[in-house]
Amino acid sequence: MSLDSMEIDLTEKLITPSKPMLDAEVGESKASVNASQKWRPAPTRREQEKWDRAAKAATGGSEVLLRETRRSQEDPNILAARSEEQYLKLKDKLQFLTLGIGGVGIVSAYVSYSPEIAASYGAGLLGSLMYLRMLGNSVDSLRTDGPKALIKGAVGQPRLLVPVVLVMIYNRWNGILSAEYGLMHLELIPMLVGFFTYKIATFAQAIEEAVAIVGKKTET
Repeated sequence: MSLDSMEIDLTEKLITPSKPMLDAEVGESKASVNASQKWRPAPTRREQEKWDRAAKAATGGSEVLLRETRRSQEDPNILAARSEEQYLKLKDKLQFLTLGIGGVGIVSAYVSYSPEIAASYGAGLLGSLMYLRMLGNSVDSLRTDGPKALIKGAVGQPRLLVPVVLVMIYNRWNGILSAEYGLMHLELIPMLVGFFTYKIATFAQAIEEAVAIVGKKTET
């Protein structure tokens, strides 16, 4: 009823709160803060591990962003030359690694099994080296021709015919040369194992790069 009356001025009472009310509000806020600080539970081991992983992921993402920004500030020609050099080294390393693993496989097959198994593995190894060579040529053509080479590679990929050629050689060799001329008999399974030697070399290369990356992270 006092508020409805136009004769009474209640401006000071409505704007300025009383000091006891302010003291009570400040006391309640301090009590709530002290209670929250006092009764805050400690994180469990699982929660702590989750927080640690989240912190590592956040810092790792920031490091990647900083690294990418630094790379973007470099000269594109220098980056292209560096990438090309890394690609050529990787291609040569894969070929030499495949040849080295294949040589160990041939010697092991000759010592452990028989000359026929070793010869079959060697024939598959030749197909593996040929496959890697064709794969490198297709990647090189992508660098020079661009989208045209991509369309050509999608339409016809002769490297996919290498295992088919190996199977045909196996059939013709055993059907004609081995039966009529008395040459050694080839085995299909060692030929296929020799062909997939490049997979072992690729896996070994991936493991080496992963170990190098982990070693750099531990050093930093």
